[in-house]
Amino acid sequence: MPEQDASPRVPPHSAEAESAVLGSMLLQPESVDRALAVLRPEDFYNPANQRIFAAMRAMANAGTPIDVVTVSAHMEREGTAHEGGFEYLNRLVDDLLGTAHLDQHIALIREKSALRQLINICISTAQDSYAGQTASEVLIARAADEIYKIAVGSARGQVIPIREAVLQSYQQMSVAYKSKGGILGIPTGFPMMDQMLSGLQPTQLIVIAGRPGMGKTSFALNLVEHASMQQQATCLIFSMEMSAEQLATRLLCSNAQVDMQKTRTGRMHVEDFNRMGTAMKRISAAPIFIDDSAGISVSEMTAKARRLQRNEGLGMIVIDYLQLMSAPDRRMENRNQEISHITRSLKIMAKELNVPILLLSQLSRASEKSDAGKYPKLSELRESGSIEQDADVVIFLQREDYYAENRTEENIGKATILIAKQRNGPTGPINVRWSGEFTKYMEVDAVHGDMDEPPGGGYAYEEQEVPF
Repeated sequence: MPEQDASPRVPPHSAEAESAVLGSMLLQPESVDRALAVLRPEDFYNPANQRIFAAMRAMANAGTPIDVVTVSAHMEREGTAHEGGFEYLNRLVDDLLGTAHLDQHIALIREKSALRQLINICISTAQDSYAGQTASEVLIARAADEIYKIAVGSARGQVIPIREAVLQSYQQMSVAYKSKGGILGIPTGFPMMDQMLSGLQPTQLIVIAGRPGMGKTSFALNLVEHASMQQQATCLIFSMEMSAEQLATRLLCSNAQVDMQKTRTGRMHVEDFNRMGTAMKRISAAPIFIDDSAGISVSEMTAKARRLQRNEGLGMIVIDYLQLMSAPDRRMENRNQEISHITRSLKIMAKELNVPILLLSQLSRASEKSDAGKYPKLSELRESGSIEQDADVVIFLQREDYYAENRTEENIGKATILIAKQRNGPTGPINVRWSGEFTKYMEVDAVHGDMDEPPGGGYAYEEQEVPF
């Protein structure tokens, strides 16, 4: 092993840059605003400089003028003067050579601060590794998450004028106008659904919920199949309930149109094997990745998704399902708080990775008492109201024949995709047909009258009344 340097090492910092920034803030009001927009007290290495910057930030928030005298008086009142008294403040101004390079000095402080944060993360990770009380996967994910936060913090968004925002909005409208059907995101393979959602949009958290047996996983796989095979979008599936092999079987049967029950009983015909062989070639070439780790946390998901995005690109993430997730790195008083933390983290994850996240969720037991013909309600999302709050889109799956007392030829296969919530678009039901033997949802062509109209009547979703 290489010999370690026993001499004490001083953490990275720039005393000159810190003094120059504080001196500029004491001398020019404009410098105060420029520094406060980017820096935080902890970005300074010198404790006295941290206290001075914190005092000036508090004074700026209160609308108090900032100079050597007022800052000194403020710190005296707060009992935080110590080394940052009048003499020290006066020296910061006297030693200032100019304010022309303020932005460069601010950038240097942030650079040194990021290096110190990296050192602290490495030290903390090393200590936890020596202790041996935490799994390596958790430590790796935690360290990756903390490092990524530094990277995100180093690229904070800037205030932009409205003309730039308007231009971006206009360009997006232009893309929608030129695209087929006005689809801005990833097409779903369901024309009516694409018309309502404009595809699966980047940064969206899309919750797909339903009662047990509604086929939530199958529906998500239908979307993955279309996105990966028709649009060549890289899809990442986190499956905490089914194994990768089980998901692959569903994808194969769905794509080959082979009854999945035949694959279980071994009663496949030659034609079935031929179709399965063709489907295997198509699916094997599709950019689909599966992680079937049990009890995976959001931080672990984020780390794996970032790695895949860096190496392969990333178009969409599917998580199956919310109630099997946990937050082992956080102490929560109850499950509702844990679910709230998870959904908020997933929304942040969708925004940071700039991809849609499809989150499968169960409904509460109260939904089991609902009549078979009634739509699920947003209030029936299981365990936390934060699911409804954090989601950009909420989709319910409803199969008429599942709870029907008397299954008839008329109701077998009849199903509805209900857009129950959408921040920036219409809501309402979409008629579909469920093929259980192929684990596949298929949209019905309402124009040709393949199915009766949904409960409530009508196919024009703009006018549809949704009972929730």
